[in-house]
Amino acid sequence: MPLYITKNGETFGPHEAEEIAVFLRDGAFVPDDLCWQEGWTEWQPLYSLPAAEAVAPPKPKGEIPDDIEIIGTLKLPDDRTVTCRVDGEIHSPATVIIAPEAKVKARIKAASVVIFGTVEGDIHASGRAELKSSSTLHGDIHAARVLVEEGATFHGKSHVHSSTPAGETAKS
Repeated sequence: MPLYITKNGETFGPHEAEEIAVFLRDGAFVPDDLCWQEGWTEWQPLYSLPAAEAVAPPKPKGEIPDDIEIIGTLKLPDDRTVTCRVDGEIHSPATVIIAPEAKVKARIKAASVVIFGTVEGDIHASGRAELKSSSTLHGDIHAARVLVEEGATFHGKSHVHSSTPAGETAKS
């Protein structure tokens, strides 16, 4: 369930667990910052969440380190957070998260794409494409669902389409 975070009197969110993990890892939030979700009566520190995975940093295998530069096609087998420079293409059957420090010049094709950093290139998501408030995208978005947060910079066109594969019809 999405959480809201408060820091220095300002409220952020709602954010999903994987987004909060990226924010914690990058220092945008700290475990002492307060969070809240629908149904709670009061705010709680992030460190007190019963679901540890909600605030745990991504598993090491899920991150492409920031000291690597990739030129060409990057094929990711599962959910990954890209923190490095990429020039080319990124393909994944899962979720690709572009971290705040990432500088990506690539066409991204994935099930879902979440951008916190800078991307120059088109996004093709069979599911959801999200531009977070810290993101910059110079390119078009082709996705079943598009979310652009206030503060995001987006230079391009969005093409929202059904997630039904071509040649099939949606069932009612």
